[in-house]
Amino acid sequence: MITYIDLPTNEDEETRLREYLEDVQPEDIAEYVSGLEDREEQIALIKFLEPEDAAIVFFELDDFSLVSDVLLSLPRWQAMAIATEIPNDDAADLLADMPDKARGRVLALFDDEARADIIELLGYEADTAGGLMTTEFVVVPAFVTAQKAIEMMRAFAPDAETIYYVYVIDGNSHLVGILSLRELIIAGPETAIADIMQTNVMSVNVQDDQEEIADLMTKYNFLAVPVVDDEEHIIGIITVDDIVDVIHEEATEDIYRMAGINESEDDEEPSVKGAYLARMPWLLITIFGELGSGIVLSGFQARLEQVVALAIFIPLLTGVAGNVGTQSSTVTVRGLAMGTLESGHALRIILRETTIGLALGVSVGLIVGGIGSFWQFPALGLAVGLTLVLNNLMASFMGTLVPLTFKRINVDPAVASAPFITTVVDITGLLNYTLIAAAILNI
Repeated sequence: MITYIDLPTNEDEETRLREYLEDVQPEDIAEYVSGLEDREEQIALIKFLEPEDAAIVFFELDDFSLVSDVLLSLPRWQAMAIATEIPNDDAADLLADMPDKARGRVLALFDDEARADIIELLGYEADTAGGLMTTEFVVVPAFVTAQKAIEMMRAFAPDAETIYYVYVIDGNSHLVGILSLRELIIAGPETAIADIMQTNVMSVNVQDDQEEIADLMTKYNFLAVPVVDDEEHIIGIITVDDIVDVIHEEATEDIYRMAGINESEDDEEPSVKGAYLARMPWLLITIFGELGSGIVLSGFQARLEQVVALAIFIPLLTGVAGNVGTQSSTVTVRGLAMGTLESGHALRIILRETTIGLALGVSVGLIVGGIGSFWQFPALGLAVGLTLVLNNLMASFMGTLVPLTFKRINVDPAVASAPFITTVVDITGLLNYTLIAAAILNI
């Protein structure tokens, strides 16, 4: 971790700074640069980095305008040297967030082949396989020998993002097989690639959603997965480092949506207007939903006047049930997002969560019912205890059913947020309390 760096004032200090920066991880440099408030100081520090380190720092920075400022302020030879070290998929990600004017000037720093690949990648939606893939990979024809394939890899591997997997194509560039680098190395020199490759290749289509790809790579522990077009031509690969970023993004998005917050608020300086517009609808849902709770309580007013002690337990009843509902909703949404739960198994999932809710309800019902019996009187304790059992059962049921229903109708289950679940559980919980208390207390 870097604590402080003085910018050099002479050649000896420049040399010492370059030597120091060579021993520091680029990710730590990026963190330090992000913390600097002076733009000129940020640019000056990056100028002392080796091109390969500067390329990593650029991708780690969240400030894409800083990237363009640095590249466009450097001597052209130095900017082009850095651009050469940036993988095409990373370059596309950087350029996608730049203003149009800066994007064109930065794009001109790449060589013709890289520029063509980057432009192609920019044409895909960011959250699809095409937007994630890199076009820098190694393929070998099925008809060549292992020795020839190794020679081909020696020639092309320096420009590839990864060589853990060797992808095999036929004469029409169709993906027909795959083998590991280990399998290629231990094969006899004259062995045909077609004889040692695996033909059951698992690939993704260029238009597949990034969340589906993340689920696939997580399930099978792939380091990379090939991307094909509609004709099964291999056009790129997606590496595990890109999927880690996707998993982080998707998890953050789901957490924010469950809380009724826009994921854009993850920015360092989120827009006040944007945050207001994102949060206000959920508050309106809560307001009108809780007005339903007020209507239930108003119908319960006469009974409350007869037994004032009933009101003591209302916050506890709604709070506990709301918490149980949120827990079930969170577990279900996460399971659906990670692919560990299937909406087709809805009955099993609902049964599991309601069983847990029932067990929790009986436990807290016995505890609170006992307290209510000694604190107030036994009939009230019984009413409260039974209500807790029923409320927790219904809360776990609703917290599971709502996300599963949304998933089935192709609506993001994360929108089954805590405010929504809590509001529904509050209304049904108070209604249960009203009916149970009226029956037991004869009011």
